Amino acid sequence: RFNKDIEFMVGRKPSIFWQVTWRVVSPLIVFVILVFYLVTQVQQKLTYLVWDPNSDVFPALTSVEYPSWINAAIFLLAGVPSLAVPAYALCRWIYVLCRKQ
Repeated sequence: RFNKDIEFMVGRKPSIFWQVTWRVVSPLIVFVILVFYLVTQVQQKLTYLVWDPNSDVFPALTSVEYPSWINAAIFLLAGVPSLAVPAYALCRWIYVLCRKQ
């Protein structure tokens, strides 16, 4: 349907280059960027700034690491809701495959 919509708008069917780019290359690039972003974020320590009353220089801020359980909380709050879209896509794909048989 997407090709027919493009053909309706432009007046001709998109070439195989554009079809491969939209269906394979673009999603692959987005996936690679997402994976590299997640890998770099996981490797960094999570820190926050606190006031250090024992410092010689006033006012001084010290960087303190969050506890390790914060990573699990972040995944639960941000990661689990983000899984809804791929989970729906997977369920829909399985449904379509089963329906064809």
